[in-house]
Amino acid sequence: MPICGRVISKPGYSTFAEATRLELPIITITRDNFAEANLLLEGIKNYNQYQIITPTEFFQGNWDFLHNTPQPPQQLQPIAKDGNETIAKAVIDYLQ
Repeated sequence: MPICGRVISKPGYSTFAEATRLELPIITITRDNFAEANLLLEGIKNYNQYQIITPTEFFQGNWDFLHNTPQPPQQLQPIAKDGNETIAKAVIDYLQ
């Protein structure tokens, strides 16, 4: 993912978290049958550059969306991106 200019993905926690950590724009499709999709889409809108497209645009369109500029994050304050280090330190501290 570090060599990508954008990430095209369905809503998924790990993919969204990694793209946000690397500050990569996300192009994502809506996912009505996934309970966490709305929450993940709100997070992407708040903290990452994004484009949200419909499944029809993705599967039956001409992919012109690749030429569009992503929307900027809605929140001005960036999200913390050091969660893995924070958790690792807490585990080490607990075990010591």
